[in-house]
Amino acid sequence: MVKRWSSLTAASLVMLLTAAACGGSSAGGGDASGGGEEGGTTILRVFEGIQETPRLEAEAEKAIEDFEAQNPDIDVQRESVAVENQRTVIQTRLRSDQPPDVFGYDTGPGFAGVLAKADLLHSLEDAYEKYDWPIYDWAQQRVTYDGTLYGVPGSVEQLGVYYNKELFSDMGFEEPQSTDNLDAIANAAQDEGITPFAFGDQEQWPAGHLFSMALSNILGREGIDNILYGDGKWSDPQVVEAIDLMFSQYTENGYYPDDVNAITYDDANTLFYAGEAAMLPTGTWLIPDLDELVQDFEVGFFPFPSVDGSSISPPGGVGGGLFVAANTEVPEAAFKYLDYTMSQESVERGIETFNEIPAFQIDPAEYSVSPLFETVLDELSEATNPDAYGYNIDVLTPANFNTVMFEGFQEVLNGTRTPEEQADALQDAWAEAKAAGDTLEAP
Repeated sequence: MVKRWSSLTAASLVMLLTAAACGGSSAGGGDASGGGEEGGTTILRVFEGIQETPRLEAEAEKAIEDFEAQNPDIDVQRESVAVENQRTVIQTRLRSDQPPDVFGYDTGPGFAGVLAKADLLHSLEDAYEKYDWPIYDWAQQRVTYDGTLYGVPGSVEQLGVYYNKELFSDMGFEEPQSTDNLDAIANAAQDEGITPFAFGDQEQWPAGHLFSMALSNILGREGIDNILYGDGKWSDPQVVEAIDLMFSQYTENGYYPDDVNAITYDDANTLFYAGEAAMLPTGTWLIPDLDELVQDFEVGFFPFPSVDGSSISPPGGVGGGLFVAANTEVPEAAFKYLDYTMSQESVERGIETFNEIPAFQIDPAEYSVSPLFETVLDELSEATNPDAYGYNIDVLTPANFNTVMFEGFQEVLNGTRTPEEQADALQDAWAEAKAAGDTLEAP
């Protein structure tokens, strides 16, 4: 039996399988063991996100070919869309005449949780029992909705700050441990004519990452848990402090590019790649691009620093996951596909090619990775202890809350809404979601 490990997750299998899936059934109506047209071949339809570079796309194709070689009775038929279109098409595809068999999607209650509530996901309880996938319990909880396990969590991710190591050295700085240190670095970068932070919020979701970094430090995991599962409120002063720091103070200080709400995530990244910005706040999924596209300087990575003496609790957790459509006609073929993503060869490809961290224990020394990814693996070495990390908020919050959060942060950035008004709006949205039963149950 193949040794079980992880999936080609998030940036690969949730870009290898990340956008949704196009429906599937056995050719001629056969089941996963055979039958149908073309000599009994089962057709497994997979709707994927398009890889960001030709090299990674070729690796995604190779993963499918390897699966088919090991399962000659299954023919994987791929369809892909741009990842940013995923959220707008997934429900339509799931309700179509040819619904998906396997697809990748975000794991939070505002994403896959919505699909589960609409009875669009197939339970994976039996698959977990059959294949004994060794995924962290806390990661399984992220794909469990109303007590049912529906998904295979993608890679472990962390939010933090990438930085230009040569620029930091030339300016005489090391990685900051406090926001006072960070201010000094940002001001020095401005003196050099360099934008401190490469940040663009045209798509709105990048602001959620900045909020998550500040709030995780200010409140810590326990404080956020108190809001998610206890009596805490999004209108509390500490939440206002996080919003004010990231979206009012840093904007007023000129730490972000001009017209930040008009700048796309990709364009902001390009500023950093070109050496025109000192730092880039985002997630570990970007490492393949950084390794491939940054040529003129070495990239470092640090967690967002302490805010006025707070702890440093970098947001960590699971990004996307893999799911099976509720009305797939080939569930066993879909389960085989998920199980393949746990094979050692898939894990090796995920780690060494796509720079993904599996949602279960590995020994980083067994893999050949870039210096930047090695740094991140070391940072995430405590992944078995989620209490050491904060949260990426939008993965845990429902759709109505995320809409208010994303749209409201743009208004704070442009000065038409105060941090206090935004915090109050978040609390109102949260109360509405709780009343509708759309929030997470306590783990």
